[in-house]
Amino acid sequence: MEEKFSRHDGRLHIFRRENSPFWFCGFHFKGKYLRRSTKESNKRAAIAVAEAWYTLKQAEILTIGMPSEGYGPNVAIIAKKAMATMANRVKTGERSATYIRELAKVLKKHVIPFFGSTSLARVDVVLWNKFVEKQQNELYPLSRSSMHQIKNALRLVLNEGYRTGIIKSVPLLKDSGIGTRIKVPRVWFEPDEYRKLLQALREHAKTLTKTRWEKDADELYDYVIFNTNSGLRVGEAQNVRFCDVTEHEEHNDGEERKFLLIKNIKGKRGTGECRTMDGAVDAFHRIVKRRNVSDPKKSTEPLFVAYHRDMFRAVIEKANLRWTDDRPPRKRDLTVCRHTYISFRLLYGANAFEIANNCRTSTTMIQEHYARWLSPRLTKGLNVRRWKELND
Repeated sequence: MEEKFSRHDGRLHIFRRENSPFWFCGFHFKGKYLRRSTKESNKRAAIAVAEAWYTLKQAEILTIGMPSEGYGPNVAIIAKKAMATMANRVKTGERSATYIRELAKVLKKHVIPFFGSTSLARVDVVLWNKFVEKQQNELYPLSRSSMHQIKNALRLVLNEGYRTGIIKSVPLLKDSGIGTRIKVPRVWFEPDEYRKLLQALREHAKTLTKTRWEKDADELYDYVIFNTNSGLRVGEAQNVRFCDVTEHEEHNDGEERKFLLIKNIKGKRGTGECRTMDGAVDAFHRIVKRRNVSDPKKSTEPLFVAYHRDMFRAVIEKANLRWTDDRPPRKRDLTVCRHTYISFRLLYGANAFEIANNCRTSTTMIQEHYARWLSPRLTKGLNVRRWKELND
């Protein structure tokens, strides 16, 4: 049977549940019941701990208006609700399933272990910077991009708490940050590197003829061509269905060119459309033939069966294309297909506004991460005047 008694005119409750060795304490405040364990089995010691805790909480109420410790659900509980909300957004096409899966991994691996048992009301910039300092002191500290993913995952939980009224405002998780991040261009394949890549993919597919990986190698070859001619994100490419793709023709300067129009693109920015270069047409025909799709317009099957990340990495490592010539070198992966498409379009004269619309991004992104780094190649009038005229 539960034992209980009170202090401070009945406002502070001290009790011990049945089969529990420890005493607990608690009090009501604005419709909430704040409580905690004294972690004491001795009654006198428990009363001393309860009195001290109650005094501290009353002081917090007078200064900040709401005691933080023990108030409301913790981060782990709200994280589950946030992922349920995001799962519904995937069903409506607002978010990519791949993006949500990666977000769930970040929450499980990094956010929950550190913040999980903390009340959502206690999460603030101070606690975030404690997490940052802890990571910096690890033997293998996380990269800046990984920390950015963790911050976004934690923001997702905080936004869910704000949306449901658990917290009244979302704290600004500003890093103590040392210095400014050095801006670098996106990694892409130069034209000669791209030709070398396609040759390596063809040779790789030949070596796997009549093996269990033959179809995977052929699909990877078409995947690279399709994405470098469309600018799709990795997650977007995985969501494309046969029925979303239609073939068209256009006449420019007396030439007939074919292109694909991709609709219902589900990805990072919701849904959208994309117009491909002519190189994607043959790749699409090969996929249709290989998959034995009789009527692509009616098929709801995904265009690509698998995500060939590991095979692509093995191919570019063998072809010495895994790392760039930058200082320091930077690695390439399947996201480079999109970067290559954007860079090629800039080099061949397309303007940033058209590229941004076709790639479902902003012109600012195109300018900052692509165009500004290619500007010496794009500025045709840079060296128009002859040196002799300048030196006369």
